[in-house]
Amino acid sequence: MLIQGITRDIMQRIDLQQTAVSYIKQPLCILLMNNIMAEDLLHHKQFPEYTLKKGEQYMSAKQLAHFRAILTSLKAELRDDIDRTVHTMQDEATVFADPNDRASQESDIALELRNRDRERKLIKKIDESLGLIDNEEYGYCESCGIEIGLKRLEARPTATMCIDCKTLEEHREKQIGK
Repeated sequence: MLIQGITRDIMQRIDLQQTAVSYIKQPLCILLMNNIMAEDLLHHKQFPEYTLKKGEQYMSAKQLAHFRAILTSLKAELRDDIDRTVHTMQDEATVFADPNDRASQESDIALELRNRDRERKLIKKIDESLGLIDNEEYGYCESCGIEIGLKRLEARPTATMCIDCKTLEEHREKQIGK
């Protein structure tokens, strides 16, 4: 009888833990998805990889148009996402009596605002990249002046440094503790 009571108690705790884990997993997945850069999600879905034609010059008008389309589309999607967040936050502005619910809502809002701030910074980088395209300076390393490369620009359209200069910069930052 005692063993059955202990077993029942353990099973109830396991059920509660599994329920709590499944309740936590869904928001956690959403948080993890929000932390993925919007830049990583967008252009791979809508734009095919640029294939360099034989004898084609680096950063030709066709390549610049390709990257302009990627950057413009990314910027428009980010702006839509920001607008959608503002409207959602205005619609869901409720006051909870329970302090735990209120704290949960405030932490969700803080996380969402942090993500939107990152997206705002990304929009600024996109604008800078579009300015480089206008000046026909896009695709060249700001540090050493060599070609950044189409593959790197496909992966990160706002890149301003070649992989070697960026690696060196990251090592320097790591050494001085930034």
